[in-house]
Amino acid sequence: MKQKRQLVKKYALQLGIGCLLLLFLYFYKQQTLWVEASYSRAFYPAFSFLHKILFSWIPFSVGDIFYILAVVVVIGLFGKMIQSIWRKNWNVLLLRFLQLISFCLALYLYFYASWGLNYYRVPLAKQLFLKTDTITLEQHVFVLDKFIARANEIRPQISFAEDRKAMDQELSLLMKDDQAFKGILSKTQVNVKKPLSSTLASYFTVTGYFNPFTQEVQVNQKIPLVSYPFTVVHELSHQMGIGFEDECNFIAFYKLRTHANLQYQYAAYYEAINYLLRTLYLTDPKLFAQYKQKLSPLILKDFEEERLFWDNYRGWVNTISGAFYDGYLKHNNQPEGMARYSLMSRLVIANELKNENQ
Repeated sequence: MKQKRQLVKKYALQLGIGCLLLLFLYFYKQQTLWVEASYSRAFYPAFSFLHKILFSWIPFSVGDIFYILAVVVVIGLFGKMIQSIWRKNWNVLLLRFLQLISFCLALYLYFYASWGLNYYRVPLAKQLFLKTDTITLEQHVFVLDKFIARANEIRPQISFAEDRKAMDQELSLLMKDDQAFKGILSKTQVNVKKPLSSTLASYFTVTGYFNPFTQEVQVNQKIPLVSYPFTVVHELSHQMGIGFEDECNFIAFYKLRTHANLQYQYAAYYEAINYLLRTLYLTDPKLFAQYKQKLSPLILKDFEEERLFWDNYRGWVNTISGAFYDGYLKHNNQPEGMARYSLMSRLVIANELKNENQ
């Protein structure tokens, strides 16, 4: 009994310290300039060396195992709480409850220390001096027209490479050698892995994902090749310190559109057109239909094949995971939720207009 009381005091103390850290976190993450200077550009690149040493050399995803173990611990502690209620052992119930809350709080705090504060850094649009708030429909279709013409030109020249490992290496090198986002992207760790199960990732309709606890990038090996390069660079951008989904999309477009490999160029324009059309559909469906007709039969076939691929995996699993991830994004400074991905169109258009005026 005495030992249990000591444990209760121990976990109660941990919770008290955790609550103080939560309070500090609440105020700190509201100071974007502090986050940018002290965390994203200083602490995070240095802290990433730890994850690089521990996990980067391991060929499989340690992060996937971590998630499994975390779920097992939570379920185990919750099960012991239920057992304590059944046995009316209130002292044990309190102990298990404190253990569960302490464990979840530790994960929450480590998430932000390890990577999550990147959600609160200075937005990329401000750092690149991009005007995203004054974009007109005329400017939107001007850029869309330009991209469709380029994609129609490139597509017949492409034969998709099947060697995904070679692409991972080439695209990792592309990001390591980046100069366009110098100072913004952390280059401590730039590495791509496979999930433990790409099939399972597909049922979650996930093309790729970044584990903030182990700082590992995983890219689904089953996704269509047309979107594979874009997904790799998007996830590497997360690993290099970018939190917002639209910003990762923009970086992927920016880095791939001028690459010597036409497959990479096409991936950039293919995804940009997809997002630009999606935005246009929400504002003017008739105009959307007109611009979709401008796509070549080969590009339309790529869109259709990708749609059919994902239709094979859609169901209740991706519905639940989508709702969860939408809430996760809203909690982490992205009130648009999943719609945040589509805001890439603002950055792409603003950047294109900026280049036109130079």
